[in-house]
Amino acid sequence: MKLLLNSILLGLCITSVSTIAADAPPPATLVVVSDVEQEQIAEQTWIPGTVVSRFDSRLTTEVSGVIKWVAQVGDKVSKGDVILKLDDAFLQLEQQQADATVSQLKTRVALLKRQQQRLEKLGKNAAQDSLDAKEADLAMAEQDLLQAQISLQRIELQLAKTSLRAPFNGTVVERFKQVGEFSQSSHVALRLVSLQDLEVKANAPLEHNQFNNIGDEVVIRQKANQIHSTIRALIPVGDERSRTMEVRVDLADHTLPIGSAVRVSIASSESHQALTVHRDALILRQDKVYVNVIDNELNNKQVTVIPGSGFYDYIEVSGDLQVGQQVVIRGAENLRDGEKVRLKTPLAAAKTLTVAR
Repeated sequence: MKLLLNSILLGLCITSVSTIAADAPPPATLVVVSDVEQEQIAEQTWIPGTVVSRFDSRLTTEVSGVIKWVAQVGDKVSKGDVILKLDDAFLQLEQQQADATVSQLKTRVALLKRQQQRLEKLGKNAAQDSLDAKEADLAMAEQDLLQAQISLQRIELQLAKTSLRAPFNGTVVERFKQVGEFSQSSHVALRLVSLQDLEVKANAPLEHNQFNNIGDEVVIRQKANQIHSTIRALIPVGDERSRTMEVRVDLADHTLPIGSAVRVSIASSESHQALTVHRDALILRQDKVYVNVIDNELNNKQVTVIPGSGFYDYIEVSGDLQVGQQVVIRGAENLRDGEKVRLKTPLAAAKTLTVAR
């Protein structure tokens, strides 16, 4: 009898605990929230682009000759460094000959000057014809000396040009001539590229020219990476086939491989003030689009909105919203109107952004 009584009491206790557990409310849903903001926005269009260098040169020698030395592919050089050297033996001989000619003419000019001075000292005793002839000889000798000096300077300049120097800091990426080959001034010898001064080259529809200006902020996207930059140049000149303009976007503070394929966002509508929310805040249903707004008491309220222009990871909305309200961006799919929630971050610091704005 005692054993039967204990079993009955144990069953009643289990039933009471189960009833209490069943009556307990479920835990509040854990959500992540973001602010409703007011922004100056414009609709964005993504266009394909390519990373290029602002300094990409195919260099030629200014004089012709046999190559004695040339930099290797992959060599990093600074502005002014020698990257190719020609054999200058013949020019050295021409320089010596020109230098000798200049010295000879200087001697002749000095002699004619002394002869002219002696004739001038004779005064009336010297024939005027002799004086005029000496002055003419001196003038011609001075002209010959000037021409010889110019020829010498030209040869010295050619000698200097036998050393091809880097016009900017860069890397040798291709050689078209090898040591021992004859290099002509009209033929490319090597290619030098700066790996630091980068930009993105993209082609955008001509009709978007009116919505974009030099200095406007844009976003460059490569796979999962996003870079904020500015438009460096707009070239609003297209052709009848492409109807596109060239856009150059600065990449001075970033390093990407030259030739990389990227996407660039540019404005495709007029800029205007609008309320914006993160795209993840929108809940799309067949009959409406709404967001879940969390009040100060952590109660959820579904507010119907009308989406507008997209702005990177944000979107323009119109509806019964105010700047500074909190909308759910994580955990919103199964929320009911009026349901209590828990915040993953404190309400005062619950602004969760995935992209720097």
